[in-house]
Amino acid sequence: MRDPEFKDNVELSLRLDGGGAKPQPNVWKRLSRVMEVVIYVLLILTVVKLFGPEMERQNELVAEKERTSHIRDEKEARVLRLRQEHRLLKTDKGYLETVARDRLDLQREGEHIIRIDRGEE
Repeated sequence: MRDPEFKDNVELSLRLDGGGAKPQPNVWKRLSRVMEVVIYVLLILTVVKLFGPEMERQNELVAEKERTSHIRDEKEARVLRLRQEHRLLKTDKGYLETVARDRLDLQREGEHIIRIDRGEE
């Protein structure tokens, strides 16, 4: 049974439900959120600090590997040219004569040699 003297205060209940007053921010929720962000940032910085030098070293090794591959390719091309020249010198008399005359600066009678220096190759 209901008390006849009881009166509902409708205005009070509306104010408590957020009718006009702003709710108080929960300080602990904000602090925990800030701490969570700080922890993530510190974890990321730790990972970068630990693995940064290793990644730089890996990049240096990749660059060195490319340089040595380039040098190897140049050497292989030179070996191929020298093998071809060796084969020609052993088998082709005309090539042998041409190379010998060129390197020793020899000429036949009535021949005029004009030498053009192209610089280092």
